[in-house]
Amino acid sequence: MRRIQCLLVTDINVPQIVDFRDNVTLSCSYDISGHTLNSVKWYKNDSEFFRYAPLMQTVFRKFPVQGVQLIDDSYECNESSCRVELNLLGVKSSGVYRCEVSGDAPHFKLTARSANMSVEALPQNNPLISSFHSMYRFDDFVQVNCSTDFSSLLTKITWYINGVKASLVDLQPMVETTIAAHDYNLRRIISQLNFYANDPRFHQQRLEQQRLNNPMRLGLDLRCVAEIESYPQLARETSLQAILFRDDIDLKNQKLLKSAAPGVALIEAHLLLLATATAAIVSSAISTHFILLPVTFEHGGRKLTRYKMAAAAGTATRH
Repeated sequence: MRRIQCLLVTDINVPQIVDFRDNVTLSCSYDISGHTLNSVKWYKNDSEFFRYAPLMQTVFRKFPVQGVQLIDDSYECNESSCRVELNLLGVKSSGVYRCEVSGDAPHFKLTARSANMSVEALPQNNPLISSFHSMYRFDDFVQVNCSTDFSSLLTKITWYINGVKASLVDLQPMVETTIAAHDYNLRRIISQLNFYANDPRFHQQRLEQQRLNNPMRLGLDLRCVAEIESYPQLARETSLQAILFRDDIDLKNQKLLKSAAPGVALIEAHLLLLATATAAIVSSAISTHFILLPVTFEHGGRKLTRYKMAAAAGTATRH
């Protein structure tokens, strides 16, 4: 008895979600296993919009279906796969797309696979962070906004400060703006974040490392992440950085280090630390061991002599 081999659709490629402004490619692969290929048909919600029939005089045929617009001469089909391309998508383009493959006589086997495609107005830009400055004092109160791009799907905003997720107490209620366009209701979300720059929650991990290694490089790393539920691949984010300073002198040093070349900045940082340590040692020595007479350029020689005489007299007295 002759064994009948299977006819099988091995793969179907239909994007789960697309933007209405994009062109979309649909494809399916199949194994006819010795059968004669009769036809390959594409359906949207059970309505046929394309047919490949290699045994017919008209090999390619298109059928009008609402929401489906085939790009002319973009289809390519053969004994193992069939690919079509769509454009001018919209709300009515969403649906279940099915690839159906049929064999010819004598068995006339039929096989199919389907997948759902949603057509939406997706964000085209990363979220925008506003009102964030490049430098803050340690005790400053920081207020920043993050706004998403317009989208037909609800977007959720999550804030991160130095890698730590902001809590609800740091957030103001979100503000939503809605407009109607391209048959979609497009929504934009604005989130406001409020916190103190020196809040230990956001510095605990960094303080121990950076305070010892480079105390002049403590700062804020702010990140706003815009996510669409059920579609993690569509997440978009924006990051900004700011330097923290303690006082006006620290601010000047920060600006100096920021403007200098990396090598120069490192040298100047070491010199600054050395100068600070030296000044502290000298100040301590003066206050506890010596009484120095002031020396000026105008009367330097005369006062220098008086200093030597005073030092000598002090030595003689001790002996």
